[in-house]
Amino acid sequence: MRRVRTRILFTVFLASTAHAQQRGPLGARDTLGTVVVTATRVPVSTNAPTASTTVLSGEALRAQGISKVSDALRLVPGVQMAQNGPQGSVTSLFLRGGNSNYVTVLVDGVAVNDAGGAFDFGSLSTDNVDRIEVVRGPASVLYGSNAVSGVIQIITRDGRGAAAYTMEAGRGARGAQRGSVGMHGGTSAASYSLLAARQSTDGILPYNNKDVTDVLSAATHLSNGVTDARLSARWSSSLYQYPTEYDGTVADRNAEQVDHRLVVSADVAHRLSRDLLLHLLLGSNEYLPRSNDGPDTPADTLGFYGYFSRSVRTRRTAEARLDYRFADRNTLTVGGEVARDRERTTSLSLSEYGNSPDAFEAARNNSALYAQLLGDASSRLSYSVGARLDQNSSFGTFRTARVSAAWTVNSTTRIRASMGNAFKAPSFYENFATGYVTGNPALRPERSRSSEVGFESVVHDGAVTLRGALFTQQFTDVIQYSGTAPKPGAPNYYNVAAAKADGAELSAEWKLTPMSSVAASQSWTDTRTTQAGFDKSAGANYVAGERLIRRPAQSSTVSAEQRWADGSRLQVTAMHVGERADRDFAAYPSTAVSLPAYTRVDASMVLPFKGADASGPQMVVSATNLFNVAYQEVLHFPAPGRLWYLGVRIGR
Repeated sequence: MRRVRTRILFTVFLASTAHAQQRGPLGARDTLGTVVVTATRVPVSTNAPTASTTVLSGEALRAQGISKVSDALRLVPGVQMAQNGPQGSVTSLFLRGGNSNYVTVLVDGVAVNDAGGAFDFGSLSTDNVDRIEVVRGPASVLYGSNAVSGVIQIITRDGRGAAAYTMEAGRGARGAQRGSVGMHGGTSAASYSLLAARQSTDGILPYNNKDVTDVLSAATHLSNGVTDARLSARWSSSLYQYPTEYDGTVADRNAEQVDHRLVVSADVAHRLSRDLLLHLLLGSNEYLPRSNDGPDTPADTLGFYGYFSRSVRTRRTAEARLDYRFADRNTLTVGGEVARDRERTTSLSLSEYGNSPDAFEAARNNSALYAQLLGDASSRLSYSVGARLDQNSSFGTFRTARVSAAWTVNSTTRIRASMGNAFKAPSFYENFATGYVTGNPALRPERSRSSEVGFESVVHDGAVTLRGALFTQQFTDVIQYSGTAPKPGAPNYYNVAAAKADGAELSAEWKLTPMSSVAASQSWTDTRTTQAGFDKSAGANYVAGERLIRRPAQSSTVSAEQRWADGSRLQVTAMHVGERADRDFAAYPSTAVSLPAYTRVDASMVLPFKGADASGPQMVVSATNLFNVAYQEVLHFPAPGRLWYLGVRIGR
C-alpha cells in the first residue's frame, strides 16, 4: 500500500506562487501573471516565453512557515536538495541532475557563488524576500561561469504603498525561535524596505548542534520617470555548531562554522530615448567563513585534534548594457561585464605530529561581452538568440550561445524548444592549491551542451494549466582529483570525466474554486557517467554507466490549498523523493550505496485574529515532516524528524 501511495504523488506548487508565467487565454497579449526578469535580463513580455521558469512568492512561502530558501526550492520541479542532516548544515542543490556547482545563485543581481560555483544554502533565509526566480537550463550566455543547469535569483522587497510595519515572533520544536521587525512603503517615485530578523534552533543532535541566522536587509527604489535606481544591501551572519565527524559519528563538542556575508548592489536604468535604455549594475559580494575546532579537552592531544580556518572571499562586478526596443515587442541587448574574484585563506592544523600553518591567496579577473535578441517574429512565434564571449585571466577565452523559440499553436497551447552551451570555471583550490594537494593552473572550464522541448496548455475554461518539458544535457571536461600524481609536484586535478543528465518535467495546476486549488508536478532524471575519471573502482564518484550520486531518478510532490473569506488559509504538501545513489565515505576506498525513497508531508495554516484586516495580526502554524518519517539525504546524516512552529505575525 505504501508503494502505491508514494507512486501517485506529484510535485507541487502553490497556486499562489505562480509556477510559471501565464494566466488567462494563452493567445491573448499582456496576460502574463509575472514577468520573469532572470530568464532574459530584460523585463519585457512576449507572446510566448521561451525558458522554463518558476517564481516563488516570498509572502506565500512565509505564510507556509518556510524560513529557509532551501526548503522553498524543494517545491520546484527538477530541483533536489542534499542536506547533511540538521538544520543549518551544509546544503547542496542539484538542478536537472547537474552538479551542485552548476547553478548561479544571485541576490538582487549579484552572484554569491564561490569561485568555481560552490554555494551552501544551509543558512540562506527567506527574510525580506519578495520572490525567488528559478530558470532551468543553460544561462552562461547571460551570466557567464556556473550557470550550467540554471540560475536562481533571490529578489528582496522594494516596498510600495502606505508605510507599514511587519513583525513576527514565534517558537517551535527543538528550541526553535524566530523574530523579525521591519518596515516598508513608498510611492512609484520612492519606496523602501528595511528588516532585521533572527532565527535559531538547538538542533536535533544530543549536543553542540545550535544553528543561528541573523539578517539585516534594506532596499530603496527611486524613479523620476526617466531614471530608475534601486539600491539594496543584505547582511547575514550564521553560526552552526556540529558534533559530527565525517562518518556521521556524534563525538565533537566544540566544532563550529561561522559565516558572515554582505551583498550590495546598485542597479540604475536611464532612458536615453523612447526605445533606448541604458542599464548599469554595480555589485559586491563579500563572504567571510570561519571554522573553529579546537581540542575538546586538555587531554585531547592525539592524532589530528584541532583545526582553525579563516577566509575572505570577494567578488566585485560592474556591468553596462543597452536595450534597444523595436517593432513593438522586440529587444536587442548589448552588454559588457568586468568581474574580479579573490580569496585569502589562513589555516592551522593541530596534531601530535606537529602544528601545520597554511596560507592561500588567489585572484582572477573576467571580462565579457554579450548580445541578445528577443521578441516576437509574428503573432505566433517568439524567439530569443544570444551569444557571449568571456576572457578570463586563468583559463583564457570561452564562447557560449543559446537559441530558443516558442510557437503559439492556438488559444490554449504553446510549444517551445531551445539549445545552448554553458561552462563552469575551476575553483581557486583546483587551480592554485599547494602543500598536500597541488592545483593545476592549466585546467580548462567544465563544459555542457543542452537542448530542451516543452509545452504549456490551458484547458477546462482556464481552470487547469498543464506544463511539460523534455531535456538532455552532456557535461564534458569535468575536473577530477587524482590521489596519485604522475610525478612529485605534478598537479592533482585534471579535466578527465564526463557525464549526462536527461529527463522530463510535468506539472499541473487546477483552480477548483476561487478559494481552493490543487497543483502537482513530477520530475524524472536519468544521470549517467559517460567517461570515468582516474578512479575506476566501484566506489568512485564517476564510474562509467553508473548514476551520479544524490540525484534521484524521480521526485514528486502534491499540494492542496484552501482559503476562506476571513483570510484564513490551509496548505498541505506531500513530497516524494525516489531512490538515490550515494557513496559510503566512512570506509576507504568508499563503497557504492543506495539511499531508499521517502515521502514527507508538510502542513501550514494562517489564522487571522478576529476582526483583523489583511495586515493585522495573524497566527501562523506549520509542521514539517508531519508524520516523523526517517530518511537521509546524505548517508550517515539523518534528516530532522517532525518539526513544528507557532508564531504571530503582523503585516506581510
